[in-house]
Amino acid sequence: MAVALAAIGGTLFWFYGPKGVKDDGPHRLTAPSTTSFAKYFRYGDESDADVPLGSEDRAKLVEFGIEDPQPVAASYSEEYLDNLDTSDPDEVQDKLRSVKNHPRFTVSGAYGSIADPESTLISYFARTSDDLAVASQKGTTHVVTQLGVAEKTESDSLDGAVMMCADFEVNNFETSEDMKTTVCGWADYSTIALVTPYNGIFGLSTEEAADLTGKVRGEMRVTN
Repeated sequence: MAVALAAIGGTLFWFYGPKGVKDDGPHRLTAPSTTSFAKYFRYGDESDADVPLGSEDRAKLVEFGIEDPQPVAASYSEEYLDNLDTSDPDEVQDKLRSVKNHPRFTVSGAYGSIADPESTLISYFARTSDDLAVASQKGTTHVVTQLGVAEKTESDSLDGAVMMCADFEVNNFETSEDMKTTVCGWADYSTIALVTPYNGIFGLSTEEAADLTGKVRGEMRVTN
């Protein structure tokens, strides 16, 4: 159900919230069924294997610098899918097409103890880039994803974390369903995640994606 990504190339770039990284005690990540900052509904569960960015196993997350990592991944859309009749293939396809025409995002990450948020986020993005390149070589479809020009910004919605964003261009040479968007990730001393947003068939700008990512962090991050 998530958009497939394949290969990444280019440069990653950093964004810092107005107050920088702060340690406000241990937190965990949840994936609520709805969001309060906008009308989004979760489809699937909070360990959605179809989320393409992240969804790392615990051993990899430990390598990134996360102690006792607990992975979380989920997909959200303005389209409500919990009442979907999966026994009816036509209804499933109609709903999936409808989802693509509405704002949506995927989020994947983990919570635990992070000694160096900045370094961990660098590793997380780098490993994601490597994994997508490998998936591209092994995949049966012709999908190529590249990073675009860096755009520096600060998001008022982000407080107490370091944020990193990359513009993604997805080219599907089989279906011609090309898409562009910006993927942003945050890290603090106990949580890390990547957010991949789309507005219908269109992507979000760096500023829009960064703002959404800060709001997603505020929604999903709760006190341990």
